[in-house]
Amino acid sequence: MTERIVQPSLPTRDQLCALRDFVHGRSYSAGSVAIRLPGEPPHAADSGVADVARASGALYDVTNVLCKRLFAEIDTGQPGVAAELAWEALLAIADAWRDAPNVPTELRKLILDAAPRRA
Repeated sequence: MTERIVQPSLPTRDQLCALRDFVHGRSYSAGSVAIRLPGEPPHAADSGVADVARASGALYDVTNVLCKRLFAEIDTGQPGVAAELAWEALLAIADAWRDAPNVPTELRKLILDAAPRRA
């Protein structure tokens, strides 16, 4: 029996932009608990609030790096394995919000349609 390899379908540039913007927005929202007013002392480096700020920033940065890599691959006209891996990683990140009420319908469908591939 021959094993069938399922190639992930890559997003369009518009879908990738929408997903990036959504994850960036959620990342910023999560990190907003760490925003300080002018003159307030910094959060303790070992506090949960400081950890939220770091985790939020890391998620933002990772999403940004993956999207840049995927945009570059798509722009070549012949995206390869790096594009597929970046897309799978972005979908894994976005999966955290698949049931959230604020996910735009088109993104929810994109995430849900890709779920069987990641299972």
